[in-house]
Amino acid sequence: MAGSGTWVWAALMPHPPIIVPGVGGGREKDAAVTLAGVAELMKRLNALGAPDRILLLSPHQAYVPGAFAINGAPLIQGGLSLFGAPDASFELRTPVEGVNALAAHLAAKNVPVALTGSASLVHDQGSTVPLYFLEKSYGKLPEVVLSSPIGLGKTLSLELGRALASFGDGRRWGLLASGDLSHRLKPGAPAGFSPAGAVFDKTVVECLERADASALLAMPDETIEDAGECGMRSVIAMIGLVSELGGRIDVLSYEGPYGVGYCNAAAVLGP
Repeated sequence: MAGSGTWVWAALMPHPPIIVPGVGGGREKDAAVTLAGVAELMKRLNALGAPDRILLLSPHQAYVPGAFAINGAPLIQGGLSLFGAPDASFELRTPVEGVNALAAHLAAKNVPVALTGSASLVHDQGSTVPLYFLEKSYGKLPEVVLSSPIGLGKTLSLELGRALASFGDGRRWGLLASGDLSHRLKPGAPAGFSPAGAVFDKTVVECLERADASALLAMPDETIEDAGECGMRSVIAMIGLVSELGGRIDVLSYEGPYGVGYCNAAAVLGP
């Protein structure tokens, strides 16, 4: 999983609050495969050392239709208190110059960018759940830039990842793609059941394994909507970065214990 230039690592993580022990209260054991995948991912990231900065793609950050939204708020606070874990809290100081450099680079690559300014993490489990495990692993979080790819379509999500590959500001970066897959895998799932859920998740895993997003780009919008996903754009952007750098992706775990698909994956960005 060696880094390549600016990018030290790229990874996909799910973000169900229930896998955090303070939230799950024992129920997290039903997601043992996912937790094993998180543990393996953290082991790989630790072996590379902490980057200077992390770009975190969260479906639960504020988004802007038609654009990649980057949170430029100088101080961002909050955690998992809404889910019953008040001790899982964070205070992130945004590297403003890093945000500006990233926004300028993407705009020059014809990726639409919008700056947002939310100072609260309270409703963003897409960020707080991965940050919980990263902080436990590293001991201290690097600088974090929060963002949302939700305003982008499939093609622009891929272009976002490709554009990130040539970004550089003299710092070592990690890309954390946060996203759950289908929310409709079985009866009783949070968003109800749809056969499209399993089809979507299988396609995502196969695209990750190939580091090729073409099957997702070709998937009918109706199937994607029926699957009830939130992580597709994060996945496609990660694939765009990895494929542009000539890397590969190792799928570390996949399961759907609560009717929602969870996948952990780690990119190998260099030899």
